[in-house]
Amino acid sequence: MTEIDELRDMIESIDREIVELIATRMEVADELGKEKSRQAKGHRDPDVEIKVVERYLQLSKEVDISEEDARKIALTILEISLERQKKLFR
Repeated sequence: MTEIDELRDMIESIDREIVELIATRMEVADELGKEKSRQAKGHRDPDVEIKVVERYLQLSKEVDISEEDARKIALTILEISLERQKKLFR
């Protein structure tokens, strides 16, 4: 096996972990959406959304990820979570 193959295998393993973590996050977001629905709260909370993005920006400073990329990741995850939660309010 070449070094390229080994690195690709590592990336594949990391991708699997990322997808599993995102799936877990979505399960928790679903539960949050259910609770917000039970409490008759809207599915969106702009203040919380800002805090999530800020958290990603702060975390990006601890690793080698640009703030721009961290913002994209945060907004994508938020968008997916909110779409899932919105379905609970129909």
